[in-house]
Order: sequence, then structure tokens, then C-alpha cells
Amino acid sequence: MSHAILEPSQDDRPARRLDRRAFLKLALSGACLLAAPGLGFDRVLAAGPDCGDGAPESFTAAAAGRQGMFVVFSDVHFDPFADPSKVKALAGAPATAWGDILADPAQGFAPYGQDTDNALFLAFLDDMARRAPNPDFLLFPGDMLCHRFWATYPRLTGDASPAGLLAFIAKTATYFFSEVARRFPGCPVFAALGNNDSVEGDYRIAPDSPYLAVTAPLLAQLSQAQGAQRQAFMETYPRYGCYALPLPGREDARLVVLNDIFWTKRSPQTAGARPVLDFLERELAMAARRGERVWLMTHVPPGDNPRSSSRDYLKTGDTRYAPLLLDAYNDALLRRLNEHAATVKAAFAGHVHRDAFRLFYGANAGLPSGNMRLVPSISPITGNNPGYHVYAYDRDSLELLDVQVPYADLGAAQPAWELEYVYSKAYGRGLRAPADWQAMYRQLRDCPARGQAFAAAFDLRSRRIDEITPQTFPIYWRALGLASQASFTAGAPL
Repeated sequence: MSHAILEPSQDDRPARRLDRRAFLKLALSGACLLAAPGLGFDRVLAAGPDCGDGAPESFTAAAAGRQGMFVVFSDVHFDPFADPSKVKALAGAPATAWGDILADPAQGFAPYGQDTDNALFLAFLDDMARRAPNPDFLLFPGDMLCHRFWATYPRLTGDASPAGLLAFIAKTATYFFSEVARRFPGCPVFAALGNNDSVEGDYRIAPDSPYLAVTAPLLAQLSQAQGAQRQAFMETYPRYGCYALPLPGREDARLVVLNDIFWTKRSPQTAGARPVLDFLERELAMAARRGERVWLMTHVPPGDNPRSSSRDYLKTGDTRYAPLLLDAYNDALLRRLNEHAATVKAAFAGHVHRDAFRLFYGANAGLPSGNMRLVPSISPITGNNPGYHVYAYDRDSLELLDVQVPYADLGAAQPAWELEYVYSKAYGRGLRAPADWQAMYRQLRDCPARGQAFAAAFDLRSRRIDEITPQTFPIYWRALGLASQASFTAGAPL
């Protein structure tokens, strides 16, 4: 996602914040936070403390041995230019030598307002390997490259050639994914494209892009696709950045990976939009005919961008719908997901750099037909703390069960990775069924403790920003359950 860089701040923590550990203890105990000065959400959480829990079956596998685990990380925005003095050496060396060149024991984690430097990148990978040493697979919804990559490379190297830029991107990708694979040997890795992942520029990737050609063999290898599966990957990914492969160990379940950058309002490459939708339609229809189940991964989520909407609301007092995708493709995606709700068991996206979700509703509202999990970023460029998701799921039904969210508090004197929260403990239920999604969504509005827990976790307890406030909470809450212009106009489906 493209963002304005934050300027350094002398503020350590907004005064209105409770101590992180003290607040977490209160929130998870179910205590009402309306008495906390400046924290109450009393203007929007007036319905009372409706904090009932769901059944344990909502976050536990139906039988012993059925529970699996996988990890999703997103928006790393790895910055090989963080130390400008090393860039020419990186450009002149093979990717296998980058680790030695980038090694710097004195380098600290990238601060708020910057992309991910090597120290933060390696510390994140080490923490992920420690917490989830044997995942079934890894998912990466995109944005490997740092912001302004295409301008920074020629400025620091003096090489303005397209070939030089592409070669440096290829080495960045090789170093990035080799460090992932080194910590998870033998583990399949599936990656989507982010809006920064291109040779053409932000949101500007083109069909048949050189970026797709140069990364295709690497991503195919990481996915462990073989034979006909690898051939299918190499037929679709180099053209439009999409592919579909069986989930590891399954013949009756597929991961469908979309390149929805062509669907964004900022993409000039309109020729790529329809083929991506055609690809999705073919994959979902084929899976439905075969009785297969599907997980979907893309970069940009559908629906409102509440960060933009809330800024406008604070300036003007007016509410509006500010989508990330073009309406035609946003709505087409939702139609396909609703039509194939029995087939699509899980969906994942990144891009927004925040810990959130989107619920999808069919034409007759009722319970949601789908739930897309939005994964926070590793990059702290927008003022958030870095974090990622570790999921438990039912290997038989392919339903999500629970998620742990580790994070690093960059505002601490000595930043370190720790556990932010466990979903089932924070919200009293798991991720298995639409009734659980609906109940959790309503409790964010009706249960003060859970609404505040979500607000605090949204930016992973950043000491730099505080986006969800009593004034903006309704905007952010609405965005979780309204995924189109039509639903915004009609109002919340509750």
C-alpha cells in the first residue's frame, strides 16, 4: 500500500492510553471500560456489556489430530536501501552474499514511519520460526518490496537502466524468500502480489510483466508445485499474477491466489482486470463441480477504506464510502464469494497494514456468507507496530478455528516480539462458523471490553498513532461489515 511517510515524533504514548498490560488484563477479564477516562466509547457503546461467550467447539477441532497450524504474514516491504552505504555492494553481489553484506549487529529495528530493515526482517522470521516451528504451510498476501523502490535504486546506484532495476528486484526476492525458506525447510510457501511488487511502479504492474517472469520460477519452487501443477502455475502466474494449487496434503481443496491490483482504483492497467475475474470464475466453478473446497488469498480487500473515511468524517462531519477497489470488480468479487459460499471456506488479504477483517453478506442479509481475515503488516511505515497471524484450523473441514497475533512494540526501550492476543480469549469464541463471526462483530459494538480490545489491537498497540477513537469507532466498525457501495447505501445488515 502506498503511504505518506511519518515524520519522527517526540511523543512516546498518547496520554489517553492505559498501560498496555493493565489494559489487556481489564479487556480480557470482561471488565467494563466505560469508567476509564477518555477510553469509554460511551457515545457508541451504549447498549451495555453484552459479553457472552461462544462454545469451545468454535475454536477447537472436532477430533484429536485434526487441528493444523499455518502462518500468514503480509506487507513486509523489505528495504534493502536502509543503509545506503551498502547498496552498491548489494548491486554487485549475488543474492547468496546479501546476508553477509547486510549483517550489522548494531542495527536496530526500523522505527515507526519507515519500512522493514534487515534487523526487523530477520527478527520477525526468527520469532515466527520459534512460535510456529512446524506449520503446514505459509501464506504471504504480498508487498515484498519497500515503497519508492523504483526511484531509490537508480538514485543510490547511478544505474537508471530497466535491466539493472529488474536484476536488483530479482536478487531482493531471492534473498527475501531464501531467508523465509531457511527457517522453514520443506514447508510450502504461497505468495500473492502486492501493489508495490512490480518493476513498473506502485500499482502499475502490467500483464506479462518482467516482474512476473523473473519471480515465477522462485514462487513455483516455494509452492512445491510439481508436474501438471507446476505447469498450470507457469501458465497463469507469468501472465496475470494469478494461480491455483492444491492445499498441501489435500486433493479436495485448493488455494486460489488472485492479483487484484488490476482491480484497484489506482491501477492504470485496465487490460488485466477482466482476465483476473475470468480466472476466479473458472476456479470457483470448477471447484464447485468437483466438490472441492477453496481458500482465497489476494492483496487488497474489498469494501471501505475506513482510514480515509474517518479522516474525511473528522474534517467535514460527513460519512462516505471510500473503496479500495473499483466498484464493478469489488461487487463482482462479492457476488462470486456469495454464490460460492459453500465452497470458499477462508479468505485472506493484507494491504491495510492493520489487524482487521471483512464480513460478506448475501442478498437476504442474515448471517454473513464469508469472512476475510486482514493481516497486519511487518512494515511500520504507517505508524503501526509490526505483527502477523498464526492460525489453528480443522484439517478435515478446512474451517479456521483460532488465531494468535504476535507483535513487536517498537516504542519500547528494547523492542522485542511478544504475544499480542489470542482471538478466542479476547473475543470469547472462535472462527469456525458464521454465527460466531456475527456475534463477535456485534459485540465489538455492544460489549465495551471487546470493542476496546479490538481498537487497541487494530494497530497492534502502537505508541505512535491512535486511529480508533470514540469519534471514529463507528466508521471503522461499519467498514468491517459493509463491503460494497450498495450495502453502505442500504445500511448495516444487522
